[in-house]
Amino acid sequence: MEEMLEPNEMIIHLGPQHPMQPGPFRLNLKLKGETIMDAEVEMGYIHKGIEKILENRTYLQGITIVDRICYLVALTNEECYVGCVEKLLDLEPPERAQYIRVIVEELSRLQSHLLGLGEYGEFIGFVSMFMYTIKEREDILTLIDMVTGARITHSYLRFGGVRADLPDGFKEKAIPILNNLKKAINDYEEMFNSDTIYRERTIGIGVLSADDAKSLGVSGPVLRATGVPYDIRKVEPYLVYKDLDFKVCTETAGDCFARVQVRLNEMRESIHIIEQCLDMIPNGPIFPEGTPYGRRTPVMRVPAGEVFHRVEDPRGEMGMYMVSDGSDKPYRVKVKGPYYPTLQALPPLIIGTTVADMVSIAGSMDGCTSEVDR
Repeated sequence: MEEMLEPNEMIIHLGPQHPMQPGPFRLNLKLKGETIMDAEVEMGYIHKGIEKILENRTYLQGITIVDRICYLVALTNEECYVGCVEKLLDLEPPERAQYIRVIVEELSRLQSHLLGLGEYGEFIGFVSMFMYTIKEREDILTLIDMVTGARITHSYLRFGGVRADLPDGFKEKAIPILNNLKKAINDYEEMFNSDTIYRERTIGIGVLSADDAKSLGVSGPVLRATGVPYDIRKVEPYLVYKDLDFKVCTETAGDCFARVQVRLNEMRESIHIIEQCLDMIPNGPIFPEGTPYGRRTPVMRVPAGEVFHRVEDPRGEMGMYMVSDGSDKPYRVKVKGPYYPTLQALPPLIIGTTVADMVSIAGSMDGCTSEVDR
C-alpha cells in the first residue's frame, strides 16, 4: 500500500487499540484528504491458540475453553462443541434439556445484541444509548446467572444434557424482565429512527449487496440485512428449534441502518422463543437415562470418527470440525467462526467513503475480534 502512494495521499493506522475499534485489530487506511482510497485489515493481536489447547485437554475440560473463544457467545460456543461430541457419541439430550439449552442460548443472544447496539451508539456519538442498553443487559445476565451460576463464562452445557435444571421461580422472574425488555426495544427503535443525525450516519452508508455477502461467506445479521433469509436454526434445525414458531428477520437495504434494525427485530424473536419454551418445556430428566454420561464425566473415551456441527450464534454461523481417535481428548478441532468472513467485507465497504463513515460501518458489523483470532 505504501509503495503506491501519490504525493497528496497518506497512510494512517487505526488500532490495534482505538476507541472506535470493536476489538483489537489494525485497520490500515490510504487517504486522499478525508476519502479512503484503499484499506486492509491486520489481525492476530490476541491469538490464543484455542484449537491446539482443545486438542490437549479432555473433552470435559474443553467446555471451559470454548467459553473463551468469545465471552459474549459462550453458550452458543458450548452448544457447538458439545454438539460435536454428542454426534460422535450418538447421544441425544432429553427434551427438557434441549428446551433449557434454547432458553439460555436465546438469553445469550439478547445480551450480546444489547451490548452490540449500545456500543454502536457510542461509536457514532450516541453515548446515552449505551447507558440504556447496558441496564437491560444486566437484567438478562441476572437470568442467565440464575440458571448457570455465572454471568459471562458458564461451563453449563454437558454431553447429553445440562449441568443443572432451571431453578425454582425462574419463569416468574423471567416473564416481567422479558416484558420490560419488549418495551425497551420499542424505545430503542424510536430513539434510533427519530434521531436525524443517526439516520444521516446510517441510511445508505456501508451498503453490502447480497451477492457480495454470499461470495465472502458472510452470515448472521449482516447477511440477513441484505435480504437473505439464512438462519441455521431454520435451515438446519438443532435442539427443539423445529418445534418453535419464529421468523428469520431480514431487511433489504444492506446498510448500517438495516444491520441495526435486524438485531432489534431478532431480539423480539428471541423473547418470543423464550416465552414459548417456558410454556412448552416438559418435565423429565436432564440427561438421557441408561448411559454412562452425566454431569461429571472427567475422563471419557469418545468413539473414533469425524464430525462437523454448526449453530446460529448472535453473529452468524459458528461451526466446529472435530476428529476423535478414540482417546479421552479430541485429535483435531477446527473452529469456523462467523466474524472472520464478515471482517473481510469491511475493506470493500469503506473504500470510497470518509473516515467518519468508516467508524459507522465498522461498528455496525458488531464484531468480536477475540473469535477471529482464537
